Amino acid sequence: KTSAIWLQTLDTAVQNLIVPTVNPVATKYISLIAILGSPFVAICWTILIAFLLWRKERNLINAGWLLITQFSGCTVALMIKELVHRFRPADQVIKNGGFSFPSGHTFATAIVVLAVLYFIVPWLQDRELQFVVSLLSIGWVILIGFTRLYLRAHFFSDVCGSLLLAITWWEVMKLFYFRLWQKFFHTNRGN
Repeated sequence: KTSAIWLQTLDTAVQNLIVPTVNPVATKYISLIAILGSPFVAICWTILIAFLLWRKERNLINAGWLLITQFSGCTVALMIKELVHRFRPADQVIKNGGFSFPSGHTFATAIVVLAVLYFIVPWLQDRELQFVVSLLSIGWVILIGFTRLYLRAHFFSDVCGSLLLAITWWEVMKLFYFRLWQKFFHTNRGN
C-alpha cells in the first residue's frame, strides 16, 4: 500500500513544498522542537498528567488508564513500524534509523494532546483559556508533525497516518475503559 502512485505523489508534493525552506538556522530550532516532541518527552508529559489526575481528582483509575493508553499505544505503533517496514525518506536533514511508518513523535504527542483536551481543558473555568489551551495543544501536534516532515524523517502520509492511529487508539481505549473496565470495576466494587 505504501507504494501506491497517489500516495507517493502526495508525499512527494508535500516534501517538495518543504525542501526549499530548509536552512541551517531553521534546522537548529526545528531539531530542538523535534526533541521536545520525542516519544520520551511525550511519555514524561503523560506521566505528569496522570499524576495531576491522581493528585487533583484522586482518580487513580483515570490516571492508570491514561498511562496504559500511552504505553500500549506506543507499543502498538512500534509493532506496526516493524510490520510495515516502510523506509524513511531519502536525503534526511538529520539521519534517523529505523522505519518511517508510523511516526512515533506524532503518535505519542497526539496522545498527550488528547489527554490535555480530555482531562486538563475541562478543569479550566475560563472559556477563553479553554480555547487558548485547546488551540495551543492542537498547534503543538501539528508543529511536531511538521518537524518530522521538515527533517525528512517521515513522509506526509506517515504523519497523517500516525495522527489517525493515535486518535483511533484513544477511542478504542476509551471504549475499553467505559464498556469493560468500569463495568468490571463497579461490579466487583459492590461485592
